[in-house]
Amino acid sequence: MAILVLNLLDAVFTLVLVTAGLAVEANPLMETALERSPLAFMLAKLSLVSLGILFLYRMRHHRFAAIALIGSTVVYAAVVAYHLSGIAAG
Repeated sequence: MAILVLNLLDAVFTLVLVTAGLAVEANPLMETALERSPLAFMLAKLSLVSLGILFLYRMRHHRFAAIALIGSTVVYAAVVAYHLSGIAAG
């Protein structure tokens, strides 16, 4: 699923940019994980989003879940585009 790849890209870009001091993690839960270690951050982010997407995918026959999957993909695509535009502006 595209959203899982977009989530991975978001995690990698976030980790690189925060570690370089060029960004901050806006999500308090993920910020706490990042303060523990980069590995804790990656595990938490990838696990939580993957579980959420799995739940929505299994419930996709319900309209809300289908819309949430599409919306999540759009939001993650925008976040990755934001990361890329920041990197390009450099």
